[in-house]
Amino acid sequence: MHFPRQLEAAGLAEEIREALDVRKIRLRPEGEMEVPVLSISPSLTNAIRKAGMQRRIRFGFDDIAEKLASEKKGIDHVSRQMNTQQKDRISRLLLFSNDGAERLCRHIEQILTGHSGRILGCQLDIDGETLGRLLTGGSVGIKVILVEHKDAVSDILRALIKNDQ
Repeated sequence: MHFPRQLEAAGLAEEIREALDVRKIRLRPEGEMEVPVLSISPSLTNAIRKAGMQRRIRFGFDDIAEKLASEKKGIDHVSRQMNTQQKDRISRLLLFSNDGAERLCRHIEQILTGHSGRILGCQLDIDGETLGRLLTGGSVGIKVILVEHKDAVSDILRALIKNDQ
């Protein structure tokens, strides 16, 4: 798994990989896909809020799936035209709460499988109501978000290795 170039160039990739490997869970009991579980820290909270204020977060599963499909179509088109294959590099984060239903977990698994190589899925150790408060300040429950910009992705991944847990 390759991270955004700025993290690789700064020599942080291995430390981030280690942080992601600390705790993993299976998305579904009968599934095989494991995802990292991220503990909420002040740095992670700030990085997610910053991404939200910069409008680099997309909400709503249908909107997320549509956006990723559109991007994939464009990437595939460019690859065919240039007769090359894109190198896998994480450029998106799919973050989700720890209280998703079985159906939502199946959809998350489909998204992660269909866009593997460029999207990293992580479960946050908070419920949807808390995630909603974190992002909106209100009582709106949010179960899944897509972090869409490499700078926001880098900020969030960098937050995982700060020592403020």
